[in-house]
Order: sequence, then C-alpha cells, then structure tokens
Amino acid sequence: METMDILENKIKEALSKKTKLEAEHKTLSDEVLKLRESIERLEQERSDMKLKLDQVIEKVEIYLSRSEA
Repeated sequence: METMDILENKIKEALSKKTKLEAEHKTLSDEVLKLRESIERLEQERSDMKLKLDQVIEKVEIYLSRSEA
C-alpha cells in the first residue's frame, strides 16, 4: 500500500503544480493583453500629438509667410 500512497501523493503534487501553472499562465496572459492595449493607446496618442504638431507647424509657416510678404 505504500507504493499507492507515494503515487497518490505524486499525482496530487502534479495536479497542484498544474493548477498553479494554469493560474500563472492566465495572470501573465492578462498582463500581456493589458500591455498590448497600453501600447496601442500610446501609439494612438503619439499619432494624435504628431498631427497636432504638424498643424501648429503649418500655422506658424503660414503666419511667417504672410509676415514676410
């Protein structure tokens, strides 16, 4: 019966490790998803800022061209 107890304990340990690994995998997957969303948001903000900067530069160029004339 001792062999059965050892096997049972090994199976319990393996199942416990599997459960912990699955939980860690889910946590890491959630973190990766959040990071991807953050990257997308930052890229959109960068794009928006570039557009605003380009508009400001265009207005300054128009102002300068009018003041030179």
